[in-house]
Amino acid sequence: MKHIYGVVTILGLMTAPALAHHASRHSWRHVESSQGQEFTANASFYGGGPRRYEPNARTANGEIFDMWDMTAAHRTLPMGTRLRLTYAGRSVVVRINDRGPAAWTGRSLDMSRGAATQLGLIERGAGPVRVEVLGKSWGNCERPNSAGRSHFFDI
Repeated sequence: MKHIYGVVTILGLMTAPALAHHASRHSWRHVESSQGQEFTANASFYGGGPRRYEPNARTANGEIFDMWDMTAAHRTLPMGTRLRLTYAGRSVVVRINDRGPAAWTGRSLDMSRGAATQLGLIERGAGPVRVEVLGKSWGNCERPNSAGRSHFFDI
């Protein structure tokens, strides 16, 4: 029995550094977004597949996912950051409300199907998108309510 515990202990010690490396490589880290910062992102869209048919699927910030909203997912930008995305001469403003895409995909930004449709990225599926950080929105205060008017508080 002591032999089994010894083997398990040795295996545990041998795999711990590999697991620690794996966890640190894929952990989310928060970075501050600077207004006016620009970069190019390899972007794709989501809003088909399994999430399309889940009526109450939630994003990382707790909102109900709507594939036609002007939203996007990024691994490190703070929730609520507004971005201007430009692709093939077209631009759209999106808000970060989700985390992703997975690091192994090679992409750094996932946008909603609605944003990809307006940019003309649907046919291609993925591509280089110019990103300009516009700043941070305050929660949902910049999102129009059901009557189409912006509001700050629902009282």
